[in-house]
Amino acid sequence: MAGRKPKAPPGTQWRGNVLYSEFQVKGKPIRVTLKTDDPRVAKAAVEKLRKQVLAETYHGGGPRMFIDVLAEWKAFMIGKPGDRWDGQVGKKTYTRYCVSLLQIAPFVENKKLSEIDGQLIGRIVRVRGAEVTKATVKRDLSALSSVMNYAVAHEYRESNPVLPWLKTVKERRDPIVEPRDEDIALVVEHARGMWPQLVLAALKTGIREDALIRSQRDWINHERKEITVVDKGNKVRVVDLKPMGGYELFASLPAFAGKPWLFWRTEDKRVRKDSKREASTVGDKIEDPGPTFVRETRRVEAWAKANGIEFRRFTFHTLRHKHAIVWLRNGGNIYELQQRLGHSSIKQTEEYLKYVTGEQQRENTHGKRKTA
Repeated sequence: MAGRKPKAPPGTQWRGNVLYSEFQVKGKPIRVTLKTDDPRVAKAAVEKLRKQVLAETYHGGGPRMFIDVLAEWKAFMIGKPGDRWDGQVGKKTYTRYCVSLLQIAPFVENKKLSEIDGQLIGRIVRVRGAEVTKATVKRDLSALSSVMNYAVAHEYRESNPVLPWLKTVKERRDPIVEPRDEDIALVVEHARGMWPQLVLAALKTGIREDALIRSQRDWINHERKEITVVDKGNKVRVVDLKPMGGYELFASLPAFAGKPWLFWRTEDKRVRKDSKREASTVGDKIEDPGPTFVRETRRVEAWAKANGIEFRRFTFHTLRHKHAIVWLRNGGNIYELQQRLGHSSIKQTEEYLKYVTGEQQRENTHGKRKTA
């Protein structure tokens, strides 16, 4: 006669010769094989399973997979389809988020939402930190944090484990490199299209590249000598064109009939028949300004090398830095500069004070010293 089976531990039951879990969470029965006939092993296994299910249900978003939540997040961030971008963030920000999420996909794509925890974030920081800069790691974390915030908002989980790491990873800002006057002059002289005018416009106003590219002729107030621009984050602001000869430059820009842009393509762009990109014609808005400016500076660099002239390439954004430093060297007010650059905090603008003398700093913040 076969011996009787030992009593099943609490939360388990026999099914044939194998022990199964037998408990409920929020009214839902949890019945899975524990893959053992040993009550002691089954007792430990069912306790571990119970903790996991409770954590997932009440603290980690249930059995949802991260990749499913990511798909929801994407649909939410894109907004309504149409010709005009209707996303929750700017199109460039959304694209950057997607690039970052693609980079960290090997860490998270096969994980449950509940498995995205502090330990996993720490691993991402360590592994990615060995490959890329801290700034890139922080951008990756910001993208992941956006997805986790979405999950918290929809009550898929209670907390965002990325936030503590965002505070922990300290991004080191490289010192501002001021482009040399002779290098700027070479680009103005030899760059093609409207890039010479764009360089001068940034130098005289400090307006960002993307905001200049989007600017339209009727945004200039000729009576007040001002221009309204749509800046970073779709923030609208007004920039005074009177200082540094800015108005004279903008007023002299050639117009293209039937097109609104201040800065426009000066040649057609052809594409292959099988390309998803659309062809552009003269007068259209300049596309991909960042890579295009890099190509222009490389052309100038090649010309300078062939002619035995020293040339140091610079990024378009450093023209904004140049404008700020020249403004302060000329005795400009720090608070007016804050408004010109569109900084939300004066602390950000004060970083430029490092590049002027102590006497100039006093003049920038308190005005010229009165003499007897």
